[in-house]
Amino acid sequence: MKKVLNIFLIIIFCLVLFGCKEKIDESIYDIGLAQDFPEGNGLKDGNGEKASVLILIGQSNCTGCSITSYLKDQVTEEDFNRYQEGYENILINFNLDNGRTTSNGSFVKVDLMCGSTDLQFGPEVGLADELTKANINKKVFILKYSMSGYSLNWHWLRHKKRGEIYNDFKNFATLYLDYLKSMNYDISLDAILWMQGESDTAEDNSLRYYNNQVAFISFLREDFNKYSKQENIYFIDAGISDSPYCLPGYPTINKSKEKIAKLSKYNIYFPTIENGLTTMNEPYYEPDLGHYDALSMLKLGQLYAKEVLLIYGE
Repeated sequence: MKKVLNIFLIIIFCLVLFGCKEKIDESIYDIGLAQDFPEGNGLKDGNGEKASVLILIGQSNCTGCSITSYLKDQVTEEDFNRYQEGYENILINFNLDNGRTTSNGSFVKVDLMCGSTDLQFGPEVGLADELTKANINKKVFILKYSMSGYSLNWHWLRHKKRGEIYNDFKNFATLYLDYLKSMNYDISLDAILWMQGESDTAEDNSLRYYNNQVAFISFLREDFNKYSKQENIYFIDAGISDSPYCLPGYPTINKSKEKIAKLSKYNIYFPTIENGLTTMNEPYYEPDLGHYDALSMLKLGQLYAKEVLLIYGE
């Protein structure tokens, strides 16, 4: 009996000394992204024109899954026609869900055709509309990259380092930032707009979100500050919804985002729940609880624009 007890104590001692490592299924990291993007095309020589660049990244509410026909039913004809026509001075280059929907390397007008499908739209519409209303006196380029349904903890990061999605996004953004410079635009990457967190609301992931996002922001600034004319790129972060799909972790995620915003004047957070954004109403016959209703998606873009205009001093 004494011999068995001694063996047990030796095992306990070894576990304490060397630690128990969590066994992780590495296959959850492997998405198989293409990591190949078309060369930039479609722009005329900028002749040294100053231009602002905004990066819009995240998961499906960044991609844009809100239904365009519902938006049409709830806004004036004049407003809808403006969204549909697009914005000549605000151009977007997008790659969504591993190339399922793209602008094929071109910078095109922001309009209602930059979302998940031709029938859906994303936050870029409200963003572009508000910037245009403010009569900003410079061209704006938006680089939009999203991967719907993937987490910060498992996919954007990998063991707290740059993960597969991050590296794919980095390749995308770097390619087209360099393309803008090659076309003689005097660019400044002013802000990165982040719409993500819904896929981290499992309890373990949500508890890791604060440390994960702190690391994520540091990687972004390390990799992209050279494209900015400021000391740091602004990081503008939207809260996630209180949808049933975001239980149980959405309060922890949003508190983490709010706490991170207090670490630097270059970190900005705005809530979506308190601003009245909803996910519970559309489609009418069976609401898609994970994605913002049409007017809420429009408002999401407007909230981003409010913060961008403060950066511009407008």
